[in-house]
Amino acid sequence: MSISPESFPGPAHTAQAESVAVSCCSAFYEQDWVRQLAEDIFHPGGESLTRRTVAAMKLPEHASIADLGCGTGTSAILLASQLNLQVSAVDISAANMERAAERVESAGIAMRLVQADVHDLPFSDREFDAVLAECTFSLFSDQARVLAEIHRVLKPGGQLAITDMATSGPLPGDMADMLAPWTCLADATDQETYIEKFKAAGFSVQEIADESESLNQMILVLKRKLLLLSAGSLMGGNSLPDIDPDFVRYWLNRFKAEVETGLIRYLRFNLQYAG
Repeated sequence: MSISPESFPGPAHTAQAESVAVSCCSAFYEQDWVRQLAEDIFHPGGESLTRRTVAAMKLPEHASIADLGCGTGTSAILLASQLNLQVSAVDISAANMERAAERVESAGIAMRLVQADVHDLPFSDREFDAVLAECTFSLFSDQARVLAEIHRVLKPGGQLAITDMATSGPLPGDMADMLAPWTCLADATDQETYIEKFKAAGFSVQEIADESESLNQMILVLKRKLLLLSAGSLMGGNSLPDIDPDFVRYWLNRFKAEVETGLIRYLRFNLQYAG
């Protein structure tokens, strides 16, 4: 796939952009070059934010937790191997599940890996002490149904933690066309709307934290990795696909600028089953 300015010339080519751009949690992240750039930072904040998010749940050791939209298992492995939780990792992508299985086997840990649609979770009622969704909730097509499913599989008083993209207003047209499908922003909304959805689904808000600085940190890491991949390609090492590194840097800089204005945010919600 070619990624260049010509591929996405502007709002007039929205249909073309939609046909080429792919979800930030499925086909896009299944590409080899994206894995080289982002496998260990599949969500903003990385391990440190995962630890903060789970710590706020105040779970006992060996509590059961479902990681929804687990990708290739980065956070799930942390939950199981270092935080001593009983983990069920869920993702709709067969490729992600295959890669997660390889990583879990390599780590030598016990974990349940489930390929499933989060709109219809294959779990019993009141099965889990907690549910985690990192940079995935905004991508779910029917968020009310997903929240109802989460409510169903949680024990009364159970914990739900969501970290996700948020916006404080509409994105500029070119940014909406180019970045939204790739950065979990396509259906991201503002903080107040998220809260309304959570409360309507039977969850009480325990804590809200602005984690937007993690976006800036992620951009710096991606720029460094892009530089290293570009240098390796020039020296005959791992080759980059047909992409224009300068074009990628341009959009990373545009993204960072809107983070600094507050238009693009990253939020952590710690919620509790209130039913």
